[in-house]
Amino acid sequence: MNDGYEEILVKRGKTPKDTMLKGLTFGVIAVLIAAGILFFNPLFLILGMGLGLLAYYFILPNFDLEYEYLYVSGDIDIDKIMAKRKRKKVASYLKDNLEIMAPTGSAHLAPYVKDAKIKDYTSADPEKKTWTLVYGAEKTTDVVCLELTDEIAKDMRRFAPRKVFFD
Repeated sequence: MNDGYEEILVKRGKTPKDTMLKGLTFGVIAVLIAAGILFFNPLFLILGMGLGLLAYYFILPNFDLEYEYLYVSGDIDIDKIMAKRKRKKVASYLKDNLEIMAPTGSAHLAPYVKDAKIKDYTSADPEKKTWTLVYGAEKTTDVVCLELTDEIAKDMRRFAPRKVFFD
């Protein structure tokens, strides 16, 4: 049996945008609570505490992300794990819909990524090698950026030799 199977867990790094949004969230909460204390207004305190609870359960888990790739014989499933508490299935890509796969920045990708919105499921670390995969379904085209191992790339080349490039 020549089925390739691999699970990869990628921790998303902190981006400047994430740091700014997290700081803005804490700043708004602090201002509301401080206004409630300074002006003796319970409405501001309740709003500040309510926003704090909302941030704890819905906003802050999105800043602690991990992506799990499940590779099985050319098909890739991607799950998003938020704050090690919640798991959400993000996408599933079939090998039959693969149009092209190459290292990110490759010249082979130029016609595909020119105007496309890239779905980035990587750690955002510029030191790590990433692969860009273009999947075309019936009417949509998905451009996906992943941190795959060289073994997975070689296995995918076995399934689609004219669609996988290493340069």
